[in-house]
Amino acid sequence: MEPSAAYDQLKWLITSYNKFLPTWTFPFLPLGIAAVFQTLAWLSGPILFKNFSLFPRILILWGMALGEYTAMSPTMNAAVEILGMSEPLLVVIYQVMTLIVFMVVDMFIFKKPFGLKYLVSFILLSLAVYVAYMW
Repeated sequence: MEPSAAYDQLKWLITSYNKFLPTWTFPFLPLGIAAVFQTLAWLSGPILFKNFSLFPRILILWGMALGEYTAMSPTMNAAVEILGMSEPLLVVIYQVMTLIVFMVVDMFIFKKPFGLKYLVSFILLSLAVYVAYMW
């Protein structure tokens, strides 16, 4: 497969990341950061911004969604093009990261009790990652 026009930038991203952390952690940390932005963008409007009118609230939430895509898109592209990871595996990893972040944010920021459904969801998604990665 011929390298894309973004290959050099994606290679630089991986090389820069590798100066601070091992390469094997690459998809997990940036996807975790993207999951934080996603959770806050999707769920925080009525809770964190209840005193804002609709238009400013939408702009803030869009800014958070921009943070999600700023972290997620280069990570997915670099993991596929440079590290040779599969897209389905990355999507499953991202969903697991999102669920973990959602559980933490739900308990500590939104002050909701930990439910059995979170544990069951985490176990099933972890199993999905195992099946996607090991099979």
